Amino acid sequence: MKTTTSLSDLPFNEDAIDFGTERYVNGLIKFIKNSAAPITIALQGEWGSGKTSLMTRLERELCSGPGAQFIGIDINTWEYSMLASPDTTVIKIMEHLVEKLSAKDDSKQVVSKWNKFLTGAKHGYNLVREAVKASNVPAAVLTEFFTSAANTEAPTDTNQEQVTLADLKSALETAVKEQIDSSQKKGVIVFVDDLDRLNPPVAVEILELLKNIFTLDNCIFVLAIDYDVVVKGLKPKFGDLTEKNEREFRSFFDKIIQVPFSLPVNNYRPMDFVLKSLVNIGYISEYHAGHPLVKDQFSTVVEASVGKNPRSIKRLINTLSLLDCIAQCGEKQEVKPSVDTLDDKLLNLITVSIQICYPKIYRMLSRNPGFTGWDMDFAQKMGIKVDPDSIDKELGNQWEDILEAACAPDAYLTQHLNDITLLLNLVIDILRKTNQAGTQQLGKKMKEIMDKSSVTGINAEFKAEDFDKKDLIRKLYTNVMERIHEIRPDINKWQLKRNTGNGGVYFWTDKDTYFDVTFTPTVNDENMISLRLWLDFHVSRPERLNGKSFEELMQEQEIAENLRKLDDVLVPLLGVENWFFKGLKYEGNETYFRSYVEELRYLHNEGHMSGDIANSPQLWVELKKPSLFEEDWVVFPIADVLIANYDFRKAMKDFK
Repeated sequence: MKTTTSLSDLPFNEDAIDFGTERYVNGLIKFIKNSAAPITIALQGEWGSGKTSLMTRLERELCSGPGAQFIGIDINTWEYSMLASPDTTVIKIMEHLVEKLSAKDDSKQVVSKWNKFLTGAKHGYNLVREAVKASNVPAAVLTEFFTSAANTEAPTDTNQEQVTLADLKSALETAVKEQIDSSQKKGVIVFVDDLDRLNPPVAVEILELLKNIFTLDNCIFVLAIDYDVVVKGLKPKFGDLTEKNEREFRSFFDKIIQVPFSLPVNNYRPMDFVLKSLVNIGYISEYHAGHPLVKDQFSTVVEASVGKNPRSIKRLINTLSLLDCIAQCGEKQEVKPSVDTLDDKLLNLITVSIQICYPKIYRMLSRNPGFTGWDMDFAQKMGIKVDPDSIDKELGNQWEDILEAACAPDAYLTQHLNDITLLLNLVIDILRKTNQAGTQQLGKKMKEIMDKSSVTGINAEFKAEDFDKKDLIRKLYTNVMERIHEIRPDINKWQLKRNTGNGGVYFWTDKDTYFDVTFTPTVNDENMISLRLWLDFHVSRPERLNGKSFEELMQEQEIAENLRKLDDVLVPLLGVENWFFKGLKYEGNETYFRSYVEELRYLHNEGHMSGDIANSPQLWVELKKPSLFEEDWVVFPIADVLIANYDFRKAMKDFK
């Protein structure tokens, strides 16, 4: 029976779901209980590997559980950094620590000393910060202010007590001693979490703060931070990590951290938790969870995708539960479990696992679910660079070569190429049992599965690699020319351009004279398709108009009349209401021209048109998805522009 539809992303707090690492956790607890303080311990592991869950377990065992020997202080650095500058974050963390460490100081002597220390520190900090701004010194220098700023003379009453760093530490140690004596505890453990969620340089500032200020007797610091975060945070100080300076990075870490504890992710055994959770959300039955073959198949998929990362496992299970809820809401009656439905669940598990862990491959499957039919044409459409000599020439065997080429530019995908291949081969094996492993049948089945998983993707937005230029140009050409033929059957001679990477149309205004319009689709900085329409309005000046200004050219009735007809079409398109049509910006002119006449006037006045009356302007149509270029509200205006181009060139062909 289903007991829940989802798993919370809150840290694990049950001993039963430690993924089989009990001896490591117990060993760390024993070590901390018998450690000589002060000492600093770092819990290391990638994001989502369970650092917070381990910290929660340590706090319960050592500080809040029955017979606990330590006072616990929790600091969530992420909470203190919200809506705060880096320096304010550091000070807020210090204030919290001072308050908690001096909880038994009824005289408030420690708080008083902290305030006096902070007065001097802030003054010194401001001096250091201004020096940094003036000299472009790396921002990491700011973290040193706490060790020296308190000795900097502040502009305050000369009779006011000056509190040094040594004075503050001494007062804190006295307060800590009083607190542990009165509570009959062994010491204080300070848990500092979520450092890896901060900007790395800020995380490093906090580390230096902890080292410089709180090396206190009877205090143990447990930090959740990975060495990679420290490396990124020290980049402003040491530059990029290389073999030559690696020792400097390591020395910094070692000076602050006495004991690194790397979460034993490779020793995690998550499948008991996974299967139990899948039963709890109603995805599989207790019977199937205990079936050796089912356990083996599900384990294969999990290991080849989310692996042993607890956060990724939770996300996988929650996604499956959501999809199962959606499927059930579409059913009129419950379907009894069968071999086929279990296979469908396994296929769904594979698809969602690829969606979560390998989104690029999922996008390829979205474009062509029949992956056993992936070939050179598909690779070209996806923008995948493939060496033709490396492709297996046998039909049906090319997909693995295409997959390898798709993974090649990405170090993570290359590392997991065997896992991805294994997952896709497992799909083939499952469908082969029901004679659905042929490319067409496989594609149909995978599309059916993927249609269900599409609602849980975070990659639904258009991506550059999903953009098929040739397909867009072909459809645009077909739709635009059908529209032109419908409303202007007299424009009856044209030909599609076949330039690589571009498209467009040649138009004949008579049997010997033609002009061309170019279509160039690209992806802009805002991840939108930007279709450039390169028009051909070019008309050269006859000799009699050489040296004439634009205003003088506009006195020519034929020029003025035909430019006005062009603007009758272009001005409405370049208005605010047609947000997807844009003109060209020029250096010195920061806005788009709202008419072609105004653009020409600008170019003539800038001296760019001495031999011409009209040029070949560019317009852009910018939309989020390729499919939008098939809509009438896009096709019809483009057709109108091409017709206007045709009429203008035909009218001005014999201008003298």
